Amino acid sequence: MIMTLLFVRIRNNLSLCLFPIISSWKYNNLLKGFISREIKGRFAGTFAGILWTLINPIATIAVYVFLFSIVIRIPVTAQESGTDSFAIFLLSGLFPWLIFAESLSRAVGSLLGNSDLITKVVFPIELLPTSSVVSAIIINGIGLILLLAYLLLIGHLDITWIWFLPLIVFEVLFTWGLSMLLSALSVFIRDIQELLGIIIMVWFYGTPIIYPVSLVPESMHIFFQFNPMALMVLLYRQVFLVHSINLHWMAIVGIISLIVYILGSWFFMRAKSAFGDIL
Repeated sequence: MIMTLLFVRIRNNLSLCLFPIISSWKYNNLLKGFISREIKGRFAGTFAGILWTLINPIATIAVYVFLFSIVIRIPVTAQESGTDSFAIFLLSGLFPWLIFAESLSRAVGSLLGNSDLITKVVFPIELLPTSSVVSAIIINGIGLILLLAYLLLIGHLDITWIWFLPLIVFEVLFTWGLSMLLSALSVFIRDIQELLGIIIMVWFYGTPIIYPVSLVPESMHIFFQFNPMALMVLLYRQVFLVHSINLHWMAIVGIISLIVYILGSWFFMRAKSAFGDIL
């Protein structure tokens, strides 16, 4: 009897984790509406409109390339990074990071920013942080696709590129789960929105995006094992530039991503019944 009750409880809790996926599929038209509103609302009233999806990353890239390849001159080697071009080295890590960071930044305020909608209309609330994640993927994915097209043109295509598919799935799961967790927590703890900017800044510099791992003392390499985004950035570079894959890192990233998604979605679904009262 105890084992049966335990099994039922575990099954019910796990089923909660599938609700965001089920809701995204079942209410896909509503999700598309939220995504469209998110993207259009971001550029509403601007002259450049959707072109800002290219202008913003290009400006960011120009600053980083100028600062770290001309002023500070961080060296990168083909032996370690698969390329001696700092621009390619930077972009291969920056675009995956932008997908992650922007998803969190927009998702954490998705519930608070739609408090009127949540308190007045009955709908799958989990679609709000989900739409923030998807819109960030669409906006920053454009830059990633352009980078891949350029790498294809200069002859970097390799069979290892097939590992991009599970890698992007892991990043989406990790980002989705963390976005749902933080968006739910921000309803109860409003300081999370302010803290997130600081956390993302520290996290960015703790991830080897603008510098190669070789510049970090070897005694500190162990810390990258506890930073999922560091492993993801290194894996993206391995797949696209070095043309190899560290299966141990891939397994770690996959396990962490699945755990974070399960915890984030479970907490969100358990807490969402209280959102209406608090908001």
